[in-house]
Amino acid sequence: MECNHLFVVLYYRLEMGREVRGMTKKLRESLSKMLTSFPVATGRLLKDPKERWMIKCNDAGVRMVEATAKGSVEEWLRNVDREEELKLVHWEEMFRKPYYWSTFYVQLTEFEEGGLAIGLSCTQLLANPPCMTMLIKAWADTTLGRKMISPPLFHPLPP
Repeated sequence: MECNHLFVVLYYRLEMGREVRGMTKKLRESLSKMLTSFPVATGRLLKDPKERWMIKCNDAGVRMVEATAKGSVEEWLRNVDREEELKLVHWEEMFRKPYYWSTFYVQLTEFEEGGLAIGLSCTQLLANPPCMTMLIKAWADTTLGRKMISPPLFHPLPP
């Protein structure tokens, strides 16, 4: 699973100006708050004495990147292809020392003429599509000031 990754891009139509900048700030703050409930999905990778992957649970495994794009979300969606869309999702290959490598990336891209894209990426060592969906839902709940409806429940992996 080391070579498998998840990439998700969410688009929001917002008017340019204070609304986009305000949403970006709110998303940064709510991400920090929400991550405390997802220590496994956002932890650091280590190898145990038997050289098996293990996770050091903390929120240090997440990196946030901010970017801008020309045009609006509507224009982007009319002309985008896979290669262009992947520019909205930050990813770095595993560093030679996995502990210092971030396992989870969030990219917030503001469109110059209005709109916002949120790109999420992670290694499948930590999450699968349903887990990523739960994380996005929890982030939305936190951003909108609501209580997390479905907080995560983690069980230890079988031996």
